[in-house]
Amino acid sequence: MNSTKSPLLPFCYFNQKIVPHQEAKLSIMSQSIQYGATCFAGLRGYYRGDKIAIFRLQDHFKRLMNGAKIIGMSVDMELSEFEDILKQLIEKNQPKGDIYIRPFLYTDDDYVGPRFDRSPFFVAVYMINLNNYMDPDIGLRLMISSWRKYSDSAVSVKAKAGGVYLNSALATTEARKNGYDEALLLDHDDYLCEASIANVLISYQNELYSPQVGGGSLDGWTLRTALQILEDENIEVKRELVDRSMIYSAEEVILTGTAAQILFGGSVDGRPIKDGQQGPICKLLRKRFKEIISGKHPRSKKWLTEF
Repeated sequence: MNSTKSPLLPFCYFNQKIVPHQEAKLSIMSQSIQYGATCFAGLRGYYRGDKIAIFRLQDHFKRLMNGAKIIGMSVDMELSEFEDILKQLIEKNQPKGDIYIRPFLYTDDDYVGPRFDRSPFFVAVYMINLNNYMDPDIGLRLMISSWRKYSDSAVSVKAKAGGVYLNSALATTEARKNGYDEALLLDHDDYLCEASIANVLISYQNELYSPQVGGGSLDGWTLRTALQILEDENIEVKRELVDRSMIYSAEEVILTGTAAQILFGGSVDGRPIKDGQQGPICKLLRKRFKEIISGKHPRSKKWLTEF
């Protein structure tokens, strides 16, 4: 992130009310602390003339609720209530720049035992100031992690469950300790899943590929946005298996995510990607994405919610 100062905005939604973040406290015995029993989402809010335009709000809420359904978390909230919470928080926090919004589901149940079917879950939300997660003009130094992405037969890869993000944390920590910016995760068959904090799109032999949606990668809304942009431009993307050699030989490696937005890889395991500069597909995606979040694209009206 682009500052050492805490980016946290002063008010959050916790225990079904808006409170200063210092008052948002959870018991040490909570299952959310003991077992990582949370499910979360991430949304971007773009500061536009004293208003915040939230990108794909409805889609992110739907994925959060689907995650709860997959895991078996009992939570009672409708989209209209969620929108009202975000509106109130924005009015209370009065952000003066772009923000990142983190809603998550938690339980304060202090039952000792790893089960979710007896615990009610609630929605909490905090907001932080966030411009660029990483410098978008510098190619990322990527490494293929020694850690593998877990299988959907072990725990859901489509739910953003808090406990399983230990996998991403291990991969990111390994990458940073070895002098890289970000990690790429393969599955146990050695096919690409995603980066530790983003989905991946690659250009290989002048064709575009992204890992299969039914594989180990998260079904990301920024990736879906990129795919829609490319479809609008009559550019085909193949959802197929991507192996290590394809990554090493790629003309472009593009990362997409809510926090990351659209970034590009400059090298993988020390092997340069072309000349280490931003490629034409990444440039196109960034141009159209900027138009969308600025309200200047035909899809802006559908994908932006202003408060």
